[in-house]
Amino acid sequence: MKHHFATLLAAAVFAGSINFVFAQEQDQFDDDSLVLDDDGITTLDITTVVSTKTPKATNEVLPSVDTITDAHLTTHQFHQLEDVLGHRAGVAIVQTGQTGGQTSLFVRGHESNHVVVTLNGRRLSPGLAGIYNLENLDTTFLDSVQLAKGPVSSLYGSDAIAGVLDLRVADARNLEGSSITGYAESGSFDTHRAGEQIKIKEGALGIVFDVSRVETSNDRFQNAPNDFQNLNLRSNVALEIADRTWIDVLGFYQNSELQVPGSRFSSFFPESQLNENESYLFSPRFTIERDAWDFSAFYSHNAHELIATQDVFFQDNVLDQMGHEAEAQLNIHPTDDATLTLGGGWYEYEFTRSPLMPGPFNLPSEKRFSWGSVFAQADINLPANVNLIASVRHDEHDSFESKTTYSAQLIHTVEPTNTQIFGKVGTGYKAPSGQDFIFLDPTVDPDLISPEESFSYEAGIRQFFPENTGSLAVTYFNSDITNLVDSIGFPAFPAIVDTETHGIEVEGVLTPCDGIEIYANYTWLDATISEGLYFGGFGGLPGDSLPRRPEHTYAAGVVLRPCDCLDLGAEFRGADSRLDANPDVFLTDYAVMRIFANLRICENFELFGRVENALDEEFESTTGFEAPSTAMYGGARIRF
Repeated sequence: MKHHFATLLAAAVFAGSINFVFAQEQDQFDDDSLVLDDDGITTLDITTVVSTKTPKATNEVLPSVDTITDAHLTTHQFHQLEDVLGHRAGVAIVQTGQTGGQTSLFVRGHESNHVVVTLNGRRLSPGLAGIYNLENLDTTFLDSVQLAKGPVSSLYGSDAIAGVLDLRVADARNLEGSSITGYAESGSFDTHRAGEQIKIKEGALGIVFDVSRVETSNDRFQNAPNDFQNLNLRSNVALEIADRTWIDVLGFYQNSELQVPGSRFSSFFPESQLNENESYLFSPRFTIERDAWDFSAFYSHNAHELIATQDVFFQDNVLDQMGHEAEAQLNIHPTDDATLTLGGGWYEYEFTRSPLMPGPFNLPSEKRFSWGSVFAQADINLPANVNLIASVRHDEHDSFESKTTYSAQLIHTVEPTNTQIFGKVGTGYKAPSGQDFIFLDPTVDPDLISPEESFSYEAGIRQFFPENTGSLAVTYFNSDITNLVDSIGFPAFPAIVDTETHGIEVEGVLTPCDGIEIYANYTWLDATISEGLYFGGFGGLPGDSLPRRPEHTYAAGVVLRPCDCLDLGAEFRGADSRLDANPDVFLTDYAVMRIFANLRICENFELFGRVENALDEEFESTTGFEAPSTAMYGGARIRF
């Protein structure tokens, strides 16, 4: 085993030495604003908050923290969250269908419901699969997408075993001026997108509002209808009521409709099911900022409704989820080298399942539970260029077992060579939630289901190149999960399994000269079942690999700027050794390429276009659901 690991580590380091990961992006309307968005090797103010809940420069956090800026999203013409995340190290995206199809996010081999999804730090209601419906989250006007991989339950509580995904809307408190930005594009498969963002800064008042909409017929495989339409509205309104004291309100609304043809191997294909999703969030917040301390407190109300009709098994249902959260956080800065954080919160969630066609296998169910939390964190710069970040949290549940979790990481910087050596250890947990009990057999008491628990660690090295020209990082990670809640049958009975995941991430950046930016990453993953029967044995037995976690994933790309007005880019991502189900159902390897271009006609007007799946690769993300063929899109963006 030790020899095997050493060989893999050496191979990963060698692969990383010849592949570099690009993270530099240029603001589309400000040619002087160059940023390196992933590894933070620039001196510009690129910060992240997802992994610590306090602002940190991206070169001061672990490489496992990804920060994808708005400039990156615009340059690469990313609109769907699954496309953004599909190019990141340690992440595997599996989609049942095409645009709008249910999307699973496997971070370092963990379950999809092991990632908390937030909007500016407020939780979004989990969807049917236990994670918010990622396929419905438009990224066009986001300020950034931030992903922290690894357990962060010590800050975010339940569900954060594999990490937290934070979508950042522009902060209305910090606007520097007013602007209007609009875009429209059309392309293959009768696809039409349009959106508008408004920013207003008038004295003490700041307003950010954006709307985006997409309609597409998708690539009709075997003439199966799978039309999708989706609307996203987001807003943040802030009023400075005193010096550096604000009241602001965050709002979000989403509505979508999707035809679900199902797997092409199903005897009912194409199915007639129709899914309608609607969700919203309303969250007022109060904040005070002072030189030695800052304080914030928010209330958040979120809800999600799925109406599933025309099911071939007569399982038409309405699934409702509603949450109330209140959280307060105090950050104390006793010195320039230390930040101490104290916080607490109260959280309540309710899940209901209302059959539209009642029957013996389509029963109503509901569950309400709540918990209270206290947490603390210390971020301290120690002697010898060592940074320590340690946090602890206790969650007291009214229905399930209460838990205390912790996390600690060290980063040592070797100044003569500009090298970072880092390590982290942490625990995570997930209490039962909606998908764990709304389909349970009524004879099963969900309160008796034990929380899922994890123990994880990671370690590695990152080398920064001279003159901010790039970096190279290698990370080894390991995670053991116990009491993983699975199910079999319908109505379902809980099946408890244990799993182990470990692997290596290699990622780097290279900007060898002005106008050339290169990136690449590679992940090797070994995710196996330790004890129990995954999905009742249909998903695997002890010693088997967990399905739908590719052993090898990789991505690479290049952006060229031959002049200030033009960007030309190409990138690809792929996956090998993809087990879809047991026993021995493997999907073919794939590598899919996209190319894109942005042409700035003048300071406020831009044309753009892209080709997805440029080489017309034929592959399936999961068995029976074909990925779309080559598609072309073009559009324009204007800003005042």
